[in-house]
Amino acid sequence: MKKLTLTSLVFVLFAMGCPAKKDARVVTTNPNAAIAPNTTGTFTNTCQPNQFKIGTIYDSGQQQASLYSNGSFEQNVKSFLSAAINPQEIGTISGGQWDNTGMRFEGVIKLDTSGQVVLAQSRMIMKVYDSLILQNSSLQAMTVQMNTAAEGKFDLNTGTGYAVFKDNYGEVRFDGRFDAQNFSGTVSYKNYASFDNSQPAQGQLGQFLIARCVIIQ
Repeated sequence: MKKLTLTSLVFVLFAMGCPAKKDARVVTTNPNAAIAPNTTGTFTNTCQPNQFKIGTIYDSGQQQASLYSNGSFEQNVKSFLSAAINPQEIGTISGGQWDNTGMRFEGVIKLDTSGQVVLAQSRMIMKVYDSLILQNSSLQAMTVQMNTAAEGKFDLNTGTGYAVFKDNYGEVRFDGRFDAQNFSGTVSYKNYASFDNSQPAQGQLGQFLIARCVIIQ
């Protein structure tokens, strides 16, 4: 499949295992590229060789179902992807932190000296691995690629803050706190579109965890 390039703010995507849709939200990637927690990341970072280069979005098991748009981690991920993909075409997805299926991410959140997110130098890639990939090695991970941030600010004293990435399909917001080791918190989303032109979904995706050295710059 060929990759569709829209604008620097637009997700570039293809439907996994199906013919590519025009202006779809999923790109194909190596299905084995980000499952292993010690995989080398795409972006330049300051991490030591033995540190994890990939973050995970997961369900800690402590959140209430009411936080989710449809009541479960799997359903919420499918609702997020429904901006361009029919959820019925997606397999099962685990909310476990490092299971064989799930949601992984990496990126850059560039901060200036006041804690403001430098929008043009910040970006995010989120990958979804479902059960269909485990059954068929020719299938690819579903990837949401955001090439710039839309807004964000962090308190450099406490490490608390947020970053929003947005395009024509919707927005994703990371709320959390970073310390010397990690950046963690919660991820929420608000779709502006739906694959079938129904009411766009919104809600929480889950919690996230990534090494600080991978993402905060």
